[in-house]
Amino acid sequence: MSLTQKDIEKIAGLARIKVDETEIDTIAQQLNGIIDWIDQLRNVDTSSVDAIPPTYSFMHEREDIVTESNQVEAILANAPVSQHHMFVVPKMVE
Repeated sequence: MSLTQKDIEKIAGLARIKVDETEIDTIAQQLNGIIDWIDQLRNVDTSSVDAIPPTYSFMHEREDIVTESNQVEAILANAPVSQHHMFVVPKMVE
């Protein structure tokens, strides 16, 4: 699969990235290289590879123990603005 100039322009538009006409060939070459590399990875035989290597078996979950309780004031001391024991943040959605 090879990306064309039209494909690059469409991808740039979807990503809302401004691309100069002079950059399109370079970007197309780079993206085509990435796609070729992905195709090479698809052809690698992984049937003999375990899903989770046994070397990661040492990662055990620890018990969840509360060591310090009622730290509201100390935590809110880091906040620029707090009110009613909560962080005050700007409104994000109208």
